Amino acid sequence: MNLWGRCLLKRLSILAMICVLVFSVGLIPAPASAASKGSHIFVDGVPLNSRSVSKNGVSFVPFRELFEKLKMNIDYNAKLKQVTGTKGDLKITFTLGSTTAYVNGNKKALQAAPFAQNGTTLIPVRIVGEATGNAVYYSAAADVIQINSPSFKGASYTIEGIPILFKANGAVLIGPRALEDMNQQKELAEIDAIKEFTANAPKVRIVGVPPTQEQSKEPGYKGYPDYFDANYATAVGNKETLPPLMSEGWISLAMLSEIEKISNLGNSDSNILSIGKYVGMNIVRCNIVMTDEYKKAKTGEFTLSDIRVKKYKGTMYLNIEDLKAAGLIESN
Repeated sequence: MNLWGRCLLKRLSILAMICVLVFSVGLIPAPASAASKGSHIFVDGVPLNSRSVSKNGVSFVPFRELFEKLKMNIDYNAKLKQVTGTKGDLKITFTLGSTTAYVNGNKKALQAAPFAQNGTTLIPVRIVGEATGNAVYYSAAADVIQINSPSFKGASYTIEGIPILFKANGAVLIGPRALEDMNQQKELAEIDAIKEFTANAPKVRIVGVPPTQEQSKEPGYKGYPDYFDANYATAVGNKETLPPLMSEGWISLAMLSEIEKISNLGNSDSNILSIGKYVGMNIVRCNIVMTDEYKKAKTGEFTLSDIRVKKYKGTMYLNIEDLKAAGLIESN
């Protein structure tokens, strides 16, 4: 078989698969004469029932079907012989027999005028597709017109075991090429998913290990990032409200102990929290009297012994400035 014959056979094979695809998605079978008609039309990978009709080098399609597929509102004025499609701020008007269309009131010259055929009004495909913000492509090998929205990422089908892929850039791939491209897209999607997960994953720390130089650049207190607080990591992981932040002037007893070496000194009175640290041979101490209101609450803001505190899920957060005023933390 010569080169021309092989090319013809390949084209007929592709067209046969496209025809099978169109009818396999639940469309009404067309008459036998349909094979002599124009190109199949796909909107975001979904085929129209009708095929295009070519006139003066322009592809036409029934207006109602195209407008509905593009989710446009339809109006037909029999007296003026006009069809209009609207969607949001967009308005497109065609007049039968006229080579002038109107897009939002602006004239658009047409290579061929809309016309009626067997009681159906046909309008040019490309101007409608592009006016609605979509890209219009034609694949000569598959004899397919694609109207793809900016959000369209592609569509794939398997017909009689043969993969067919419609790409966002208008390409139509058949067989091994389609399968190879699908596998590549799958791999890229997996890579993107990993990147997205990594970017959005809660930042965590190794307990007891001081922050690195890079971590110290994050918002926090004295080089310790906010996410070093165990409650912070839990809240992010559970998509809950964040605890009071060190970067906003609040610190938990756990972080206070780690950063400032201030710890719970213990007290025989259960209503008093004694915190402090050794400075040389002396102990700097602060006694915080906990009220009944504070002890009963799970959350809230309080002032205890001149120290402002916030309670978050039972954890006490103390105001850093008030701790400085009490002499527990040295002012920088």
